[in-house]
Amino acid sequence: MIAKAQNAFLTSLALILSASCLGLIALLCSARTCHAQAAPVVESESAHTDIHVNPVMGVNFSLDYTGQHNSATGWASIVMPTLSYRFNRYLSVDASVPWYATLNANVATTKAGVTTYPLKSGTNLLGDTDIAGHLEFAPRKLVYQLNTTVGLDTGNYRYGLSANTTTYNITNHADYELGPFTPDLEFGFGNSSALANTHVRKAYTAVGPLANFQAGTWIELPFNMGLDLEAYEDLPVGNQNVYGTITRKNKKGKTVTKSILEGTGVAEDNGFNTELDLPLGHHFLLNGTYERSLVQGLDTVSAGITWTLRAPKIPTLR
Repeated sequence: MIAKAQNAFLTSLALILSASCLGLIALLCSARTCHAQAAPVVESESAHTDIHVNPVMGVNFSLDYTGQHNSATGWASIVMPTLSYRFNRYLSVDASVPWYATLNANVATTKAGVTTYPLKSGTNLLGDTDIAGHLEFAPRKLVYQLNTTVGLDTGNYRYGLSANTTTYNITNHADYELGPFTPDLEFGFGNSSALANTHVRKAYTAVGPLANFQAGTWIELPFNMGLDLEAYEDLPVGNQNVYGTITRKNKKGKTVTKSILEGTGVAEDNGFNTELDLPLGHHFLLNGTYERSLVQGLDTVSAGITWTLRAPKIPTLR
């Protein structure tokens, strides 16, 4: 009963905070005579463009290939197609499903009544399908986004690629442009670790009430490059089911693999994430990511390239 009441309270709190932020942005728009027509596409040296997000009206499509190395499980090759639709300057939706061409994971294996978790290689595996809606307001240099995501259990849970149920996440994002820096802040609530932290693929998916936080800044660099520096916290607030394996440091400081089916706080994670983006023309983006998990003692690096079907010829003013 206490856990259910806590979940209801946190969900209500997230919705109230979201509504409060929307009200604040509406007031700012009114004060600054924010017009409802489509935002003009203009050149701006301070524009922060994201090739993963649809910047043009109507239907769009992107295809991302990423090679990722996790210090616990090794290499994975991930292909992510994304279909999106932008209704206007404020509202857009998208759907994506990851395909794992190759993947290493600790898979539960039972022999003679004894369950072990050997590292196995898998090929041609699907992950969960994500359907997301994005509501955005951008009065001048301030940007606010309300991101609501639903996850459908289309993935392989034995390899930690699925929540094995329908999941959700509601996250508030705000950033403000200060010259070459764009500080940002995020807070949200949901029931899936895979939806809370999308920077890199974890070796597990944890299902249960989870609060997620992030703070950092985007830094503009020469040659249209950008550097994103973030600190994050994924905080469980109730019992969780874990599909896949998690790691923990033992008393000697050594990282060991550990699998837990259910428990309180078993999938807590926090650390730092760094991403470097390099646009190649209007349709391609190279990116590299490094993430350090402090709680789990993991290092994850990745490099990828994204192609977008319909990209603006010049950046959109942020």
